Amino acid sequence: MEFIYQHIGEIAGGLSFLAYLKYILSIFQGKTKPSRSTWWILTFVGILILVSSYSIGAKENIWIQLSYVVGPLIIAILSLFSQYGYSSGLLKIDKVCLLSGILCIILWIVFNSPLIAFIGSIIVDFIGLIPTIKKAYFNPNKEDPVAWGIEMVAIIINALGISVWFSAVEKDWIYALYLIIINGIVFILLLMPFRNKNKESRLNAVNFIFG
Repeated sequence: MEFIYQHIGEIAGGLSFLAYLKYILSIFQGKTKPSRSTWWILTFVGILILVSSYSIGAKENIWIQLSYVVGPLIIAILSLFSQYGYSSGLLKIDKVCLLSGILCIILWIVFNSPLIAFIGSIIVDFIGLIPTIKKAYFNPNKEDPVAWGIEMVAIIINALGISVWFSAVEKDWIYALYLIIINGIVFILLLMPFRNKNKESRLNAVNFIFG
């Protein structure tokens, strides 16, 4: 048990890589259609979170953060091929994410504060996942619930390895809590596909707002 606790970060990271492998396999099987712009944004944000969190000493999430760079990068590359990608071009929300990510870098340089970049990157990451949340809500058949389920297990295990929670000094818990919330939303939506008479009107409203 002590060995497991000491290596809980590596275990969580390994499970997260497994989730991405399952997701990638689902893409090859034609069951999942990733949004190319979204996954490129998540790759960019993943790199920013990894570097900024390491800079502020938030290293207990390092393995799962590493998987959030490698996994999205592979998916982003696959999405460039027409037979795998869900859509082409940039949506309104994608442009917001790109501009927000650039803003985070500028703020980091101007204020010399990796903490600002860290918090900002989490916000941009959430914005970047909105198209996927939208897809899970209206088109759950375009996502892989098994992959998201494995990822939820990895996130929970990662959270168990956080030594200090709700501390103003230690920052690891912020990212861990965020992962539980955002991935939990997607996973729940995939387990409970949306069925409603007003689906079409709500979809049109979402499309108007997010592109």
